[in-house]
Amino acid sequence: MTGGIPLDKKNSMKNSNRLTVLVMLTGFFISCQAQKNRKQAGTEQNPEQKLNSKEIKLLIDSLSNALDRLYIYPDKAILMSKSIKQKLKNGDYNKIGSRQEVGFQLHNDLQQAHRDGHLGLRYNPQLAAYLSKPMSDDEKLQQRVQDLNAARESNFAFKKTELLFGNIGYIRWDEFVGCVEEAQPTLNAAFQFVSNCKALIIDMRYNGGGSPEMVLRTQNYFFNQKTHMNDIINRSNDTLKRYTDPAKTDFKLNMPVYILTSRLTFSGAEDFTYGLKHAKRATIVGETTGGGAHPTGSYDMGQGFVANIPIARAPVEADWEGIGVLPDVSIPSEQAFTKARILISTELLSRAKDEREKNMFQWNLNNIRSETTKMPDSVVLNSYTGVYEGGLDFHIKDNQLFCMNAERGNVLFELRYIDSNLFVLDENVQVQFEKDATGTYTHLKMLWKNGAVTEKLKM
Repeated sequence: MTGGIPLDKKNSMKNSNRLTVLVMLTGFFISCQAQKNRKQAGTEQNPEQKLNSKEIKLLIDSLSNALDRLYIYPDKAILMSKSIKQKLKNGDYNKIGSRQEVGFQLHNDLQQAHRDGHLGLRYNPQLAAYLSKPMSDDEKLQQRVQDLNAARESNFAFKKTELLFGNIGYIRWDEFVGCVEEAQPTLNAAFQFVSNCKALIIDMRYNGGGSPEMVLRTQNYFFNQKTHMNDIINRSNDTLKRYTDPAKTDFKLNMPVYILTSRLTFSGAEDFTYGLKHAKRATIVGETTGGGAHPTGSYDMGQGFVANIPIARAPVEADWEGIGVLPDVSIPSEQAFTKARILISTELLSRAKDEREKNMFQWNLNNIRSETTKMPDSVVLNSYTGVYEGGLDFHIKDNQLFCMNAERGNVLFELRYIDSNLFVLDENVQVQFEKDATGTYTHLKMLWKNGAVTEKLKM
């Protein structure tokens, strides 16, 4: 906590901080099943029914009041309220058709007045009914069970954990779920699997956010000592300082970390990325993230409308709202995975301990580059054709270089181009065609995945 807070504020601050931590950065979303169970019996409006002028004014008054009471920046709340009230006065909303269209238009007008990725309005009578009526203890328990079952069925949003060649770990997960304690065994298992890797790639390109508590729990794995991540500040400027806790994990991930990002990387995923980047613990590769930094609550505006209103923020100097988290290496998101592996392999190559290890890292780097390079024209390829020792028969078909390998039962392999006279032959070998003193290709080197190098003469 920040110092200098008056005693009479500490209790309210404690409650506010607790609320802020529990509110997901992506907003407070209710499951479809819970919404269905709590529909307003007989009072649900037709989404295609047009609002009359009195109803529109009532909605705008409700929205303006909520912004003035709750929005994290009071001056921006006043700005947005004035904007939509002026549009109401001008008659801009009188010609709008359905209730859904009213929601879309007001949402766009709010964003035009002040850009905030978490702020918005939508027509959702089921959610509005849910928010307007307190849940009983039994309903809360039922909802908790449903949410936990859904999280388990999605494997707590962990999509892939694997070991890439060169002892590079890769993890993709798409949400920071709120069931933190229940998710801990899965989190441990995923990170334990890659704990012996030389480097780790964390794929946040499809992660839209989630629980701040889960974000911080995940960050604990990457620091051996208490480290400041970021702060959450409420409307009263009470501050919750967020630090990693080394005691929360039984092991640490001390290898270099590379985080992949895209424009879809949002909210809690940005929180995770921002923390590791500014603690100098990760290299960010990809696109600037979506720019949603504000913890948000959902509120019933009446008439079936729901407003998402940010109720907390990061410090001004660390607030990526509307800006996004900038990558260290900017590249289109679809190329980020390849680029990260090239960066890692290049770094490992520079630190190779001996010739064999150097050959292994170079092999991996060559293999990655072959994924994006194109084969040269057939005039160049003709120089490599012929039969080499062991029955390696290289020939051209449809401007592609092929090899029939007698040593593997005459299996036909299509070579992938790396650079100059270097190609990928199969999953274990790359071939480098070599010239003699006259400039004629007379032999080749076989570069093996394990770092070994052998040679074969042209027959």
